[in-house]
Amino acid sequence: RERDSDPLAQAMVVSAPAEPPRDPRRVLVIGGGFAGLAAARVLRSQFRTTVVDSKEYFEFTPGILRACCKPGHWDSLTFVYHEVLERRFGIGFIWGEVTRLEPAAQCVHVKAMFAEEEDIVPYDFCLVTCGCNFNQYSPTGESPWFPTVHAQDRPNSDLRHLDERFLEGRRRRILEEHHSLQYLNDRHAKVLVVGAGYMGVEWACELRHFFPGICVTITDFLPRCLGPLPQDASAYCEEYMRGLGVETVYSVKYDRDSPAYWEKVRLPSGADKTYVLSSVKSSSHFMPKEVRSDKGPGSGGWITVNRYLQVVKRQGEKWGEGVVFALGDCMAYYANATSEIPAAQWDAPPVPKTAYSAEQQAVHASRNIRALDHQMYGGSLRLAGCLPLPAALFPGMAKLRSTWYPWGAGIFAISLGPEDGCVVVGLDGSRDSGRLWSHGLVAAAQKELIETTKIAQCRGDHYLSSFIWHWIHHCPINLVGRGPTFSCLAP
Repeated sequence: RERDSDPLAQAMVVSAPAEPPRDPRRVLVIGGGFAGLAAARVLRSQFRTTVVDSKEYFEFTPGILRACCKPGHWDSLTFVYHEVLERRFGIGFIWGEVTRLEPAAQCVHVKAMFAEEEDIVPYDFCLVTCGCNFNQYSPTGESPWFPTVHAQDRPNSDLRHLDERFLEGRRRRILEEHHSLQYLNDRHAKVLVVGAGYMGVEWACELRHFFPGICVTITDFLPRCLGPLPQDASAYCEEYMRGLGVETVYSVKYDRDSPAYWEKVRLPSGADKTYVLSSVKSSSHFMPKEVRSDKGPGSGGWITVNRYLQVVKRQGEKWGEGVVFALGDCMAYYANATSEIPAAQWDAPPVPKTAYSAEQQAVHASRNIRALDHQMYGGSLRLAGCLPLPAALFPGMAKLRSTWYPWGAGIFAISLGPEDGCVVVGLDGSRDSGRLWSHGLVAAAQKELIETTKIAQCRGDHYLSSFIWHWIHHCPINLVGRGPTFSCLAP
């Protein structure tokens, strides 16, 4: 009665909307690497997007090898998440470590930095992009190539005096590695590089270029370097390494406790320092056991997903109501039998654990999140990640789309020092696929261009790099790889 007699109250009732506007759905991204940032950039215009990461900064991992030899290069590879995500892109950022997911409640427990108790962060859609580590022989996967940031790993770290969750702690780690190399160089020490993949080959060449006093030996259990890559690329890198004075030994399995092993690699007295760049190790400890593989590189632990990149249990059943996705280096496709069956029988073909593959999967998962959002909440659909589409005219866009082996996953740019390199294109996972595209100064310039433009895109420095990489990842035509020829029309 009082409101009926109050003109102001009547005006408020009349002017109030009949149905309040619905808040944007919440997307939580766990991990701020290439896949996580790519998904956040794609979804930020349509969803309330938040990124969670255990460290305060982004680091361009493919450039870390050069940074250890030339510390001044490291500054160009990093930026602070808060300054870029929140101030430039309007994406929320939480500096903390995810301890567990609760799919029934659709929330995540986060131990935020400087907080005594865990925070509970709700989500409508969740993307797990926690990446991996690069040393399968270390209990924690610790290596110079990726910072030790998880609470369960730091007490057992060889570098407990450093806190690599902070930008300055990571900088100190890079400097200590550099000073260690200077010490080895001055004493003409012997260094063993285990693993002659693209990272091992890069590291061996960087060491010989910047520290010519170090005697470098590289070894692998395969019969040649760059085993999965084309023969011509392997031959070029082999010749280049020998020209630098790198000793190469192949078809030998790493066994540091066996005297016979050291005899085989021509280091009977052992090495002064050993770098392991062979295989990878999962870092998805916060996920339940039922969604982590029991086999695979590094004794398993990879998050199992279906062809739509939705997290599934080992038996293939969807986990988390289908709104939890995993992509990038942390995932493995669900197989109907065991993880040892041929890739052709997997739910989707495994792709290389590279930055391009991770970002392409982020595009695929983001597209499926929009489709689910349309099905569940009536959200809008987008073409190429930006153009609104009427669902009535494009009903296929409202359905989930299978991921595929992207054409860019077949591109490898390998540095052989500042002045040489090789670029391989056309790999599709099959034997003898791909070919050597370029080498020498041209390849070195191409790798430098990739690094410069990719970091600029991640930082939001200018529109040109953003346009270039957006087009690359949303290219409607696939000329190589296992994907559909016209990806925009794929089912």
